[in-house]
Amino acid sequence: MASSSLNPSAIQSRQWIMDSLINLMEKKEWSDISISEIATNAGVVRRTFYRHFDSKEDVLQAYLDGLVNIFVEALLKEPDLDTVASLRILFTILKKNKKFYYGLRRSNMLFTFLELWNRILPVIHEQMSTLNKLKRKKKKKNEQTLEYLLAFNVGGTLNIVIKWIDEGMTLSPEELTSIVEEFSSGTLMKNS
Repeated sequence: MASSSLNPSAIQSRQWIMDSLINLMEKKEWSDISISEIATNAGVVRRTFYRHFDSKEDVLQAYLDGLVNIFVEALLKEPDLDTVASLRILFTILKKNKKFYYGLRRSNMLFTFLELWNRILPVIHEQMSTLNKLKRKKKKKNEQTLEYLLAFNVGGTLNIVIKWIDEGMTLSPEELTSIVEEFSSGTLMKNS
């Protein structure tokens, strides 16, 4: 990635570029968006774009990384961290950034979200385990089983998010979390 600065005007330029890409993704296919168009839409010159980013994929990654940082910070602040709380936090962040996720869906770029979560979920899982510092001894879980379980959870969560986006994100994060909690605990199957 190109250099990043803590200079307030550099930070502002980076944000304008990220916002520009998000706005364009709502209107156009990913392949039809050019660097020149992103820069013009952001009100900066191409040289400014390249001072901060190497490509439009780099811009997208920077935005996603920012959302991941927000997610991790929220997890660290959660007093009763568990799977339900982490899903509620995730859905809340997604809802607050729905314009971005609509753009990802519109541009057929949700796979970047999937790739990101496949990469960071094991790290977050490890951090959650460390944070919880379970006092009771547990058997060491089979690493391969854990990897498949994490992949299953990421895929399922992504499909839930896609359905939510396609339906206009009308459910609140709390309602969506409640639905996931209901079927993950098995109560949905018991009531049918």
